[in-house]
Amino acid sequence: MLYFRTFRAGIGNEQLKLFNTLKAELADSIKPLLRPALEATASVLGARPEDLRRSRGTQREFVGPGKPVVDAEIFTDGRSLIVLSVQTEGSARSARGRRDSPVQQETADATHRLNLGVIGPDWEPGSLGLVKTVAQSLMAAPLSPFFYASERFDELRGEGREPAPTPSMEEIRASELLSDRFVRTLALAIKSSGGLLVRDLPKQLPPEARERVDELTAGLRDHGLLDSEIVVVCSKAQAQVTRAPNRDVLVELSQKGVKCACGRPLAEERMEEALAITDFGRALLDKARWLTILLLNELTAVRIDSSAILVEQSVGGDEIDCLANIDGELALFELKDKEFNLGNAYSFGAKIGIIRPEHPIIVTTERIGNDAKEHFVRARSAGARRDHYVTYDGRYVPYEPDEDQAEITYIEGVSNLRAGIEQFVGSIYRRDAITLLNRVLPVATMNGKDLLRAFEKKMHSPECAADRNELPESNGVTADG
Repeated sequence: MLYFRTFRAGIGNEQLKLFNTLKAELADSIKPLLRPALEATASVLGARPEDLRRSRGTQREFVGPGKPVVDAEIFTDGRSLIVLSVQTEGSARSARGRRDSPVQQETADATHRLNLGVIGPDWEPGSLGLVKTVAQSLMAAPLSPFFYASERFDELRGEGREPAPTPSMEEIRASELLSDRFVRTLALAIKSSGGLLVRDLPKQLPPEARERVDELTAGLRDHGLLDSEIVVVCSKAQAQVTRAPNRDVLVELSQKGVKCACGRPLAEERMEEALAITDFGRALLDKARWLTILLLNELTAVRIDSSAILVEQSVGGDEIDCLANIDGELALFELKDKEFNLGNAYSFGAKIGIIRPEHPIIVTTERIGNDAKEHFVRARSAGARRDHYVTYDGRYVPYEPDEDQAEITYIEGVSNLRAGIEQFVGSIYRRDAITLLNRVLPVATMNGKDLLRAFEKKMHSPECAADRNELPESNGVTADG
């Protein structure tokens, strides 16, 4: 998986003068990419690398209106890309569409902003600590993590909703056990029956899993999901008449004169072991909370902070399984411990209309029905084909279609949850990394205007003039034409 992290620090004019020194000092430990590329081209032309740098007046068309990048360099440690750039402070609060809402603000006396972007397979590469240390010691610029807020997510949190609590290791381990379909089938059968005789356990499983009944039961016991008790079965009515934690309790009651409904002493009736779901197990199975815990665990694994996640919320009368702010983009998760059918598709479509997420995701333990998928395709196609004109004040005016209509991500099967979350979150990180690189690359590379200017400067240099004077005459044509 590819991670993308950003750090920022406000700097003044005096600190800005040290940026070239910072780049030079880092170049002793990690390799720069942009400067060597310019030097290679300049060497061929016999020009200075500075003459090939894009002129500041032409940067804006590449990095976006109001976002001038003053200087930049890209480094690599062989495993990660380290992107350093400096922007004017005016761009610190500029918009990034719906997603741009910085949670940190720069210091009041800062004239520029030092940006650090880290791209690679490691969340905390060794070169990150090096860059932060050098920036602090050389420029007195403490680089702090920067995160984008989601306006819609903040609206929902502002309504008094609390972030998701961090699952305990006990909950995570038990939820991982319940991700096994046969374990879950057995646990749900015991829960729905209110208690099940041990001899009846194999009947609750499909034929191919009945030989595993002892293994599955042991796993549920070990994770605190099952309790064992003794059931008294009336020999006359063949019905359960009472339960106790163990046989000793029943023997003691029998000695005190407690009898079965048929009149026989309790100790003389048939006693069998039964299993019941514990309160802990019931809490995990109710509303498939175990699946929510697994989702929380996977989101945390890809560095989504728990403060950026809401679970089990009610919005507009609809139950919302999970909402997450992922680098400024709102994700809506629908969790199903069964096949996702057409009826579920209608319900989820309504939730999308209410929440307006950038990313709707369906996670199901089984599969997503073709009729549900076809419904989403038809709904999206209908939105694209709708009439682009509406009547307003007796006139026809263009209607703006929703070009950002969200594509739905499908994750089918718990075994695919980790890979699906990594791929989904990684795609957001990757797109942001590309955006950053596209912003800084033009700053430190040449364009046609700068290349021609450097070439003309070289042509008018004394060395080039001397070379022209030494050219031999041929057929009456001189070097000057």
